[in-house]
Amino acid sequence: MVQDLIGMALALLLVFILLSSTILYYMLSDEDEAEDVLEVNIVNDPTVFVTNSSGMPVDEEPLEMDFIFSDVGETGKEPSIGITSSGCMFFIAMEKPMRSCDYGESWTNVADITQAPFTSDPYGWVDLETNRVFNIHMMGLESTWIGWSDNEGQSWLGNPHDSGTTPLNDHIKLATGPWVDEGFYGPIGQLNPTYDTAVYFCFNKLVGISCFTSFDGGATFEVGGNIVGLASTNGGLHGAITTAPDGTVYLTPRVETPT
Repeated sequence: MVQDLIGMALALLLVFILLSSTILYYMLSDEDEAEDVLEVNIVNDPTVFVTNSSGMPVDEEPLEMDFIFSDVGETGKEPSIGITSSGCMFFIAMEKPMRSCDYGESWTNVADITQAPFTSDPYGWVDLETNRVFNIHMMGLESTWIGWSDNEGQSWLGNPHDSGTTPLNDHIKLATGPWVDEGFYGPIGQLNPTYDTAVYFCFNKLVGISCFTSFDGGATFEVGGNIVGLASTNGGLHGAITTAPDGTVYLTPRVETPT
């Protein structure tokens, strides 16, 4: 009787050990297969690739990057974003300047009555030297409404007709940068007590590119002119304005061989 019980116990123990080994084997096998599949998906994912300076794919490992999704909660066609030195982010969602000071956890529309009530073409910019936030909106093709805030959107000022000396503008762009030492306007801008940096405003006029400079922080654009030549042959379409540390202003026309 005792021997029979001992035999049954040993048999049950053996079965338990075999079952445990089988379950553990399948668990480990599933993990290995999952890791293999994951690696294959990453390597063969057509949405992850590296390109060279010509935009052609190259056989190099992509950089490891982490992205965090932040829902602004508003429509944001032709989006632009800027960040002040305190870390507050400004996202121009159509006519609404949306602000987040908690790393994108929440967003608030901080516009007031001085800002554009609608937009035909939105654009935003943050001056990294002064922390001025620009809220820029094309009003049809006739003009541009430019607003600005020096206290991170707590209050605003604006000019509803602020597109230089010549009406008719499209695909508006604005940027800021240091004044240059040479030339006629650079020294004048450096002596201006109202604003520390130069503000540049460019747009296309169907057949050309117009660019203007502001001496008062973007409130008005007093001087400027048209860019002519091959650079304006594609209807004057162009990219964003960029300024170098020495004050040089760059504008990228959308043509294959600009002059």
